[in-house]
Amino acid sequence: MPVAVARSALSGLLLALRGGRGRAPRHHTTPRARRVVAAGAPVRASVFHSRTTRVLSCSPACTGRPKLADARRSRPAVHAAVRAVSFAPPRLDDFPSSSFDVSEEDDVQLRAIVTMEPGAAVVCTPEEEAIFATLLAVVKHHELPVTLRVAGGWVRDKLLGKQSADIDIALDSMLGREFAELVNEYLRAKGEKTHGVGVIQSNPDQSKHLETATMRVHDVWLDLVNLRAENYSDQSRIPEMTFGSATDDAFRRDLTINSLFYNINLRCVEDFTGAGLEDLQKGIVRTPLPPRTTFLDDPLRILRAVRFASRFGFSLDPSIVHAATDAEVQTALRTKVSRERVGKEVSGMLRGPSPGDALTLLCRFELFTVVFAHSVHADALVQMPEGTAWGCLHAARSLDALLAAHTNAGGAPFAKAFSGEEREWLLLAAFLLPLSALSFPGKKNKLGFVVDTVVKEALKLRVKDADVVNLILGLAEEMRGGLLGCGPHSADQLERGSGSFSRVEAGKLMRRGKEHWRLALLLGAVLEMPGVAVLGDGAELAPWVVESAQAPPVAEPLVGGHGSPLHAFSESNVTQVEGSGSSDAAAAARVRASATLMAARVRAAEDTILAMQLDQVWELKPLLNGQAVMRAVGMEKGGPALGKLNEQLVEWQLEHPAGTEEDATAFLRVVGPGVMAANQR
Repeated sequence: MPVAVARSALSGLLLALRGGRGRAPRHHTTPRARRVVAAGAPVRASVFHSRTTRVLSCSPACTGRPKLADARRSRPAVHAAVRAVSFAPPRLDDFPSSSFDVSEEDDVQLRAIVTMEPGAAVVCTPEEEAIFATLLAVVKHHELPVTLRVAGGWVRDKLLGKQSADIDIALDSMLGREFAELVNEYLRAKGEKTHGVGVIQSNPDQSKHLETATMRVHDVWLDLVNLRAENYSDQSRIPEMTFGSATDDAFRRDLTINSLFYNINLRCVEDFTGAGLEDLQKGIVRTPLPPRTTFLDDPLRILRAVRFASRFGFSLDPSIVHAATDAEVQTALRTKVSRERVGKEVSGMLRGPSPGDALTLLCRFELFTVVFAHSVHADALVQMPEGTAWGCLHAARSLDALLAAHTNAGGAPFAKAFSGEEREWLLLAAFLLPLSALSFPGKKNKLGFVVDTVVKEALKLRVKDADVVNLILGLAEEMRGGLLGCGPHSADQLERGSGSFSRVEAGKLMRRGKEHWRLALLLGAVLEMPGVAVLGDGAELAPWVVESAQAPPVAEPLVGGHGSPLHAFSESNVTQVEGSGSSDAAAAARVRASATLMAARVRAAEDTILAMQLDQVWELKPLLNGQAVMRAVGMEKGGPALGKLNEQLVEWQLEHPAGTEEDATAFLRVVGPGVMAANQR
């Protein structure tokens, strides 16, 4: 029988904060197993080939080698309870490659809560079998007294019936780099291909406690690390790392569902915390030790708890809620963890299946300042009123409502319409939209901007990420007025209605936005949503905005599915929650109505652009090259005037898409004298 689905991350949090009151947990509607499906194949029940395996009997009190079960038994098929989905998964090769595991993008497309069923087992692919056979051969060849285990996410995903490329090998009696060198020595002796070994050094000051070796075996990347235990001295809170048992190591990991091992020597799953398998079955995010202890060991684990809750739709254990808001824990997150690690977790949240839940949890845990405003100048911080975090969340939820209205009207689902990279850019820009006008005195008498600081310094994302976020935020207001017929300076557009703009106007905006113009168009629509405020120059957040952001999401549920585009697992159709008044329902209705209107305007603008054949317009080249332009106007040498003439030529081409080179030359002869005269002034 399928197991009951855990409450969503947000619903579980609300339940914990309200002392256990709330909605009854939802249940699975679709039983049995799934795995990463073939391109274009529907989600369906699947049964893996049965094979003989040895089953290990483990308990959290085990010491030394666990006891091997007396009998062999046939490995059962992997079962994972899966909620019904609103659309079939796309082909995996439809999406650009990224640094994220394929299984994570698969979760985004599936939009389902998947929990482990009793009797689930690890089923290895042929490639994995070959890797493990090689590693065991190394152990045998060198007569090493070592037990090989796969740790963490790979085991978790296998038990959920998913594939994973994240293979971390844990060693109980030697360092990862030592074993990696022996692997290469063995492969060379067999005449097989070898690769260099990379070593990531430990850095306890930044909560990076373990040295990690990384290498490729049979063209698959592996991380190798030793099991660890911790010893604290009276003089320092930074632990001394020593070799530990599997039990020691399991309890110092971030979450119980990530503390499982697959013993390669004995071919079985080991649960030394005694809670990992149960939590994976019930859908609970819990720490192996008391959360405060686990978080102080590595404060990044607060963000990892949020990411996994929003990725899988699992409940957060109530004790995590209290520990995450602990002042010492938050100080440790701010001072002990590198910004690169913070940014990587946030990026994973934004690309996940339910990024709105992740942002909600960050705001509820009072982590906005620690995560996003960490490096912001004091002059900018004072411009942020109380409740700024909730204003940012309201802007992101307004995007959610807009995307839901767009999808329900027949548009492509958000996760299908955009790549993971594009989803991250759009959601980050929407969340930071209220901060987009805030600036502060920078170096060399130049202004610094808050959004740029958040992306580059607080999150340490790529320069490309900052450039795209700034680009689409900068274009949003012009898209709002020019293409959507909205905003304070678009009365004439509003009279003509949405979709009424010139080919030149649209083409110029799209050439500036290039392939990101749709993201800017959506942000322009978000600017028109009620309550979305760009802070600065005395702008304030309306009280109802903060109240609305603290309540459940307001977007219309997706037709035929669950949740909304950015809140895949939340009860997004709830308009009132305990303790809220009728104003919440009224505010939600207002946001939904505006979302429906703006989604229609976005569709009208896109339809008009398509009819104008402006797609890929940013690749439009001038009909005449520089020399031909100079000859047409009698210019002897290039300069700023040539650039102006090229701009006017492109605008003319936008207005006259069927124009010829002769027509272009005639146009330049008319406008050329005026442009050159203006340049000489």
